[in-house]
Parts: sequence; structure tokens; C-alpha cells
Amino acid sequence: MAGQLGRVLHYHLRFYQLLGFHGLPLPGDAHPLRTQRCLQIWSFCLMIFLGTLAVFCVCSEDEFIHIGDTFGSFNDVLKYTVGGIAVVSIYVETLISHRHLARFWRLHGLLSDLLPSSTSTSSSWWRELRQHWRYLSWFHGLTASELALLAFFSLGQGTIRRHLVLFWTTFQPFVWLTHIRNIQFVLHVELLRQQLKQLAHELNLLAEYSKFANRRASFEGFENYLRRQLRQKQLIYDKIYDMYTSFQAAFRYSMLTVLLMIGVRISVDCYFMYYTIYNNINDIDYLFILPALLEIPAFIYTSRGCMEMLPRIAYKLHSITPGPTSSSYPTLSLQIQNFSLQMMHQPVVIHALGITILDGYLLTRVSINRTFLKNIKNFHNFNLKFLKIRNRMIKRQKCLGWVLCMRTEGGQGN
Repeated sequence: MAGQLGRVLHYHLRFYQLLGFHGLPLPGDAHPLRTQRCLQIWSFCLMIFLGTLAVFCVCSEDEFIHIGDTFGSFNDVLKYTVGGIAVVSIYVETLISHRHLARFWRLHGLLSDLLPSSTSTSSSWWRELRQHWRYLSWFHGLTASELALLAFFSLGQGTIRRHLVLFWTTFQPFVWLTHIRNIQFVLHVELLRQQLKQLAHELNLLAEYSKFANRRASFEGFENYLRRQLRQKQLIYDKIYDMYTSFQAAFRYSMLTVLLMIGVRISVDCYFMYYTIYNNINDIDYLFILPALLEIPAFIYTSRGCMEMLPRIAYKLHSITPGPTSSSYPTLSLQIQNFSLQMMHQPVVIHALGITILDGYLLTRVSINRTFLKNIKNFHNFNLKFLKIRNRMIKRQKCLGWVLCMRTEGGQGN
């Protein structure tokens, strides 16, 4: 990794290294090649251990899986399977996509030098906290909520059944690792958003300066100055787009599997919650889905904020107004149009393997699909109740007809 990092990014990337999610040495590490090799070996060992743990829990005859209930057993097997796939895909992608991740951080270092106000290495703790407050709020807020729920569940239950102890001590690492990986996505998208925001700020200053020069007084060579500045901003956007493509290549498959893991777990636990309440089963472990309900919105909110910077950049770009009497007016207008076409053909669109775009409409589609499934389920339950009532009425009619026949035969006999 080239360039210097702030202390906030340095400590958090070190934390991702301990989890095996970041297979690159940090600036200042002695023997970078040896460090990278050790990190890759550590990621491979964690992948083998967690993959073996998932297979062992599914195939074991112990109470890792809910015994005595087919629905509960199916839920636990599904959780272990999806969690194992997600975690293994995370470590496989960490091992094979380290070049794309290294390119992302190299470009981030170059852009930090070009736009020093975005990530200044000499900034104080307070400035870095203000810069990364979105990421830090998601990271520490979701982590603290998970730890609080875990403590509440451990202390609030008097006697915990053996199945719950075995299940949560083995499945919780999968949940925690997928959540941390999701927050790692948030970090990289937030860094992209910061670079786009800084570019929009620079274009805004250039637009205001051009308006001031047109209203007051310009200087000789002002149009050439605008063209040079636009060219520089165009090259900066090209590097930001390379950062975006490197991010998509570095987190291509794990992004889909992590979101699938979180979504499947929420769906399964919600249905299992209805099942336990309906059957009067005293299990409150479904409360662990509360942090998961915020994981997907955290990523979608950050990616939407990143993608919404493009229309702002385009607006600031077209706010640059060269003098209409300038000799280089057509050339400058053509350069602005080329910049707009570049953003049109190279948009920053966060997606999961090209299947779905991670914006606010994703939550709407998911909620609509779940509402549709719920309505189908309610309609099915209504049909079952209607059939039961209809069968009861038919039985009562048959019994009434049989009683009337018996009375009629008895009267004729008398």
C-alpha cells in the first residue's frame, strides 16, 4: 500500500488484518512482502477452520442442530450452510483479489496527495473523527449493539439449554464476521464518497470563480486556466473511477454472499419467531436479528450517498460559465461536454455482481416481495380455515339429516 494513512484508518485496517480480511501490509510495516505472505497464510488458515466448523456442526450428532423439530432443524442447517458459504467466499476473495485491493489503496493515496484536504496525514484526531464519522458510527454502533444483546441474552436467561449454547457459540462467529465484512464495504464506499465530494467541492469553487470573473473582471489567459483546471478535474475523476472498479473487483463475490447471508438469516429468524410464539416456545434468541436489520440499510445508505454525488458533480460542472465573447468559448464548452460524457459512460454504480444495484429501491423491492409472500401465506391460512369451517358445516348437516331420518322412522313405526 502506497501513501500514508490517518490514524483512524490505520487502526481499523489493522483490525481487519487480524480477522484475515485485509491481506496487504500497511504503510510503515517492516518487510512488506513477508507481512503480506503471513497475512495470506493467516486468511487461509481461518478459511479452513471456519469451513470445517460449519461442516462439522451440520453433520454432527450433537445438539448443534435443533433436535425434535423438523422446522427448527431446517432453519439451523440453512443458517450454517449460508454462513459457511459466505465466510469461505470472504477469505477466498481476500486471497485472490489482493491486487485489486492494493490498486484501490494506491489510488486513494494518490488522490489524497492531489486533494490534500480530503485526507491529511497531519490532521488531528478530531479532524479524522469528523471526516470518518459516518463509518465510525456504523462500525461502533452496530458492534456495541451486538455485544449488548449477547450480554443481555447470556445474563437474562436463567438456565440456557445445551442446544442454544452449542448453536450460538459456533454460529455467532459466522454472524459477526459477515457483519464486519459488511462494515468493511461501508468503509471503502465511504472513501469513494469522500473523494467524489471533494471533487464536487473543487468544481463548485471553479464555477463560482468563473461567475465572479464574468461579472467583475477577467485576466488574460483566464479561459486557458479554466481548461487546465477542468483537465485536472477530469483526470481526478478518472482515478476515482479506477478506485471504483478496483473496489468492485476486490469485493465482487463476497458482497453478494454477505448480503445473501444477512437477508436469509433475517427471513428465517422472522418466520421462526412467529413459529415459536405460535407454539409457546420460550426462546428469545431471535432478538439477535436486531443488529442484522441495520446491516443492509447501512451499506445501502452509504452506497446511495456515494452514487448521489454524480448528479451534484454534473450540476457543478455545467455551472462553469465562460465569457460568451471569449475566443476559446467553443473549446471550453466542448471540454465540459466531454467531461459530462465521461461521467455518463463511466458512472459510479455500486452493485452486487451486476445482479442488483445497492440503492434505496433494493429495500423497497425486498419489502414488497416479503409482503407478497406474507399475503400468500395469510390467504393460504384463510383457505385452510374456510375449508375447516366448510367441513364442519357438512358434518353437522349430515348429523342433522341422520337425526331427522331416525325420528321419521321412529314415528312411522309407532
